[in-house]
Amino acid sequence: MPPVSENKTVYFARSLLPFLTTLAMVLAGVMVWPVPFLGAITPSFGLVAVYYWSIHRPDLFRPVIVFIFGLLNDILHFYPIGLTAVIYLIIYQLSFSQRRFFAGQIFYMLWFGFVVAVAINLVIVWIILSLNNHAIVPLSSVLTQFIFTIILFPFPAWLLIRLQRLFLSKE
Repeated sequence: MPPVSENKTVYFARSLLPFLTTLAMVLAGVMVWPVPFLGAITPSFGLVAVYYWSIHRPDLFRPVIVFIFGLLNDILHFYPIGLTAVIYLIIYQLSFSQRRFFAGQIFYMLWFGFVVAVAINLVIVWIILSLNNHAIVPLSSVLTQFIFTIILFPFPAWLLIRLQRLFLSKE
């Protein structure tokens, strides 16, 4: 039987999984993807992680962490400070409140819920950026990011599902 301190160490290491994957996805969301005929697009990978972990492991992914990642995303994207932090908290709360519904559903329902989350994100970002610029921001750029993020959702979601099953299913 391993010592109790070893069990705590293993639990602590496993509990960092949502934090580390969200950090990686926020950083990956900064990468610009050149898409022919559309220009540069940055998918909202951080939003994928916030949505996923708020449904599947909110015990390891608290609102204060969500807020910090939102601030980091704002800094990295040169958004008004607090914009993404508030959006992430809204998505966190909505996803958390519906987690019992989404947790037992097939993948397509999880994806549909994400589409709703990204649509909320799209509207809030578009309104705030338009107000901040004192002009209406072209909806095409925000809509392109919306579509690109939705199309790519299965790939980071698959990774998160695999990591959760590999490291957190034994708890």
